[in-house]
Amino acid sequence: MKAIDGYEHKVASHCETGTLRNLVSFAGMDISEPMVFGIGSGPMFIYLFFAKGPSTLPLIGLRNRPANIFKFVGKLCGIDFRYEKFKNPGAALSRANEWIDRGVPVGVSVDMFYMKYLPIFLRVHAPSHFIVLVGRDDGAYMVSDPYNSELGRLDREDLEAAMDTHAPLARDNFLITVRGIPDGVDWKHAAKKAMKKTVKVMLMPPGIRRLVPFMGIQGMKLYARKVRQWPDRYQGVVLREGILFNAVGFEDQGTGGGAFRLMYGAFLQEAAGLFGSTELEGLAERMIEHGQDWRRLSRKLIEIGKQVPLNDDEYPRWLETHGEGMRSALHEVSERFLEKAAFEERFFKDLDKVVARLG
Repeated sequence: MKAIDGYEHKVASHCETGTLRNLVSFAGMDISEPMVFGIGSGPMFIYLFFAKGPSTLPLIGLRNRPANIFKFVGKLCGIDFRYEKFKNPGAALSRANEWIDRGVPVGVSVDMFYMKYLPIFLRVHAPSHFIVLVGRDDGAYMVSDPYNSELGRLDREDLEAAMDTHAPLARDNFLITVRGIPDGVDWKHAAKKAMKKTVKVMLMPPGIRRLVPFMGIQGMKLYARKVRQWPDRYQGVVLREGILFNAVGFEDQGTGGGAFRLMYGAFLQEAAGLFGSTELEGLAERMIEHGQDWRRLSRKLIEIGKQVPLNDDEYPRWLETHGEGMRSALHEVSERFLEKAAFEERFFKDLDKVVARLG
């Protein structure tokens, strides 16, 4: 199987930003992954207490809605993306075949669990993973996955299952191709507009904040308070897997909260260079330290989760001995996450003031 001529596979920190960068790079535009993430207004926090994720605990989101980075970057940078949605994976792949045969790479949203070229530890149910299809034969596709060091091979049957997830917030049977790129981009304008948007979605006006208390800073605070209730609401393997899945969400799945904050710090460093702003440089340093501390908190959650027995039958006796210790540890996680919410509230208010002073 041969890849599309001229396509260069590159790994990335995050699947959507890496997929976007690889697609526009093939089309002739040079843009860094942190710049994609920043202009795409990537940072977000959503605590969907009314919806269950791949684990039995409520769903959390650490970036904006899947495919919105494409939408925002396309709008601010003048990139003409073509979005196509189909009723079933068969129809979607028939269309993808047409593009591939014309030498056009195709972005696809999939469930990472079915990406069998990945190491087993990465194959978890992450239903908003982005990849690029860059070649095909009768029964398989060549895949450019930002999380894989080399081009991978995926059977059509697995790809169809991965595209049709029916998961919350997922983009099922969804294709993205590049129709055109601009001759030039006003990077200052794009960066400034994006920073304003990120501030707005993280802080939100008071009226909107009351309507959607599960989003942005308010969502972080709500989530932090709910962490304390986990031992009373969940037991055994359900509790163990829920804690570990949250830790994965904080760090690895879809890049994770800590790494997202590190990437946003890198974006602010690039923006500081664009504007010659020492204030943005200072904010970048603050956000990078914040992201590193978030990673430390995710490791704390992993330590807690791994202590819970793998067998439900062992849980009642274990709880008698270790219950208070687990409650205390989760209370500490709750307090530390409230501190993170307070940090981000201060940070985005400061960013708002700095953006207002930019030329």
